[in-house]
Amino acid sequence: MTEHRFKLGMYLPELALPFDESLAKASEIGADCVWFNTLGADGQSMRELDDAAVDRIGEQVASHGLEIFLINIGNPFKQIHLTDLDLDCMEEHPEFRQDMDDMVRSMQIAARLGVGAVGVFTFAWPGEYTAAKPTWPMRWLTRGGHIADVDLEKLVRAFSLALEEAEKYDVDLALSMMPWNYTNTTGNFRRLAEALNSPRVKVMWGPSDNMNSGEADVATAGFLNIHPYLHGLHLKDLTVKNGLQLDFSYCPLGEGDVDYPAILRSLRDRNSDAVLSVATHFVPPSGSRVEAMEINYRNLNRMLGNL
Repeated sequence: MTEHRFKLGMYLPELALPFDESLAKASEIGADCVWFNTLGADGQSMRELDDAAVDRIGEQVASHGLEIFLINIGNPFKQIHLTDLDLDCMEEHPEFRQDMDDMVRSMQIAARLGVGAVGVFTFAWPGEYTAAKPTWPMRWLTRGGHIADVDLEKLVRAFSLALEEAEKYDVDLALSMMPWNYTNTTGNFRRLAEALNSPRVKVMWGPSDNMNSGEADVATAGFLNIHPYLHGLHLKDLTVKNGLQLDFSYCPLGEGDVDYPAILRSLRDRNSDAVLSVATHFVPPSGSRVEAMEINYRNLNRMLGNL
C-alpha cells in the first residue's frame, strides 16, 4: 500500500494576524491550503471587493505557496433562528436576504479564484442565541435533537435556493457544523443532505462539535454517516465535563474526547482527499493564538506519524 498523503489546511482567522502575515505564518507552520471568511485581524469584509481586489487576494495566497480550499463572506445563516423564518416567504426576511447576498458574493469570488466550494451554516435552533438556550438539555439528551418535519421543510427550501445559485457559479456548498445549528451531528446533517439530494451538498465535518452535541460514537458510526459528503474537517478538540449543563472546555488537538486517531485511520484507509483544516479555540498559557495553532499542527503531525 502506498503511503497516503493528507492535505493540511488552516482556518486563518484563528491566527488573529493581518492577512498577509497570516498567510506567511500558515505556510511556515505547514499548511497546504487555507480557509477564511474575513481579511485579517481587523475582520475586513470581502463583500465590497471588486474583481481586481479579488485577483490580488488570489495572488497573495499563491505567493505563499498556498491554495484556497474554502471561502465565505462572514458566516451565512449562522445566527438566524430557523423559527423566525416563514416557509413561504423566507426571502423577505432581512437577515436571510443579507446572508443570501453574502453567500452569492462568496460564490462569485470562489468562481473567479477557482475555489471549488463556499462555506455556509445551517441556522440556529430555537432560542439558541439567547441566554436561556431553552432547547439545549433536550438536544443533549437526544444526541443532538430531532429536526421536526416543519423545520426540515424550511431547511430544504433555504438550501434549495442556495443550491440554485451554486449551480450558476459551479461551486459546492460546504455546510459547517456547530452545536448551535441544525447540522450539529452527523445524523442531522445526513438527514438534510438526503432530503436535498444534490451532489453539491458537502460538509466541513466538525467531530468535536458532534461530540459536544451528545454524539458519542462520532469516530465510528459518525464517520460512516459523513464520509460520502466530506469536503474537509474542521479540527479542534474539547473535553465535555457535563453535557447536560453545556459545561465543556477546548484543549489541544488529540488531548480531548474526540478519537482523532480512529478518524484519521478511517480517512487513510479510504484514501480520502478531504482537507484536514486545523483550528484552535483553546488558548495556551502564553495567550498566543499563533502558538495554539503551532501546538495543534504539532499534535496533528504526531498523530499522522503514528498511523
